[in-house]
This record gives sequence, C-alpha cells and structure tokens, in this order.
Amino acid sequence: MPEIEENDTLLLHFVSRRPGGEVLEDSSRGEPQKVTLGKKMINPAFEQALLGHLEGDTVCVTLPPEKAYGKYNKRLVFLLRRSKLKLTEEPHVGDFMTIPIKGKRYSLMVTEVTTDKVIVDGNHPYAGETISYEITVVKNLGHEEEKEEA
Repeated sequence: MPEIEENDTLLLHFVSRRPGGEVLEDSSRGEPQKVTLGKKMINPAFEQALLGHLEGDTVCVTLPPEKAYGKYNKRLVFLLRRSKLKLTEEPHVGDFMTIPIKGKRYSLMVTEVTTDKVIVDGNHPYAGETISYEITVVKNLGHEEEKEEA
C-alpha cells in the first residue's frame, strides 16, 4: 500500500469538534468526500497532515481560529434599526437575515431583538474557536488523472 503523495486522489471522512468535544460535522454516515491533494479542495493544513500516511489511517489536526473559521471580529456585530429594515416576518435570535451592505448581500445571525432594533453578527458561528478534526483515509485512488490519460 503506497504512502499518500501530493496529487493523490483520496476518499476521506471528516469529523470536526469544538474544544469541549461537541461534534460539528461527521461525514461517516454518508459517502466519503473525494479530494485531490494539491488542488486546494481542502484546508492546506489537512493536505500537509495527510502526506506520508496510508489508506485506513486516521489523522488528527487541530486548527487555531485563524486557520479554521477566523478570529472573532467585534466590528462584525452591529445594530440595525427596525424602522430601516423591510421586514417581511418577525426576526428571532438565531435566525439569519440577508442584508444588503454597499451593494453586496450578507447573511448575518440575529443575536438580539427588541421593539426598535435588531442586533446582528456577521462572524461565522464558530469564529474564535479552535477546531479539531479527525480525517480518515477511506481509500487512496492514487494519481487518477495519469490513469485516465493512459
């Protein structure tokens, strides 16, 4: 069984966890994800961690916030006056609202609702957290492109 190399195509399962162990994502109940190393399909830290491993191995990678979902940015939390919003339904904490800002549309999480304002947060829900991943190599398909050309 060959070691994983750059440009290998792999079938992978991922499990991601928050610092307390809460599972965020577990792909093991579905089909494995097909990934070719070197094509920027997954986080570069995952690619580096997989190199040299074998089919069947599980690799653990822990990413600090800046390499996972980003650092928490307080400037992305802001107040919107209800009178300025064209609400079609009542917002609730935890809902996402799509808001146009300078010609672009952004999805922001509602964190507080009062009679005259809505506070929203543009950070990813896991921003500021260290996330750990278990990546299992289900199958190493090798250099698929070379095989297809032959």
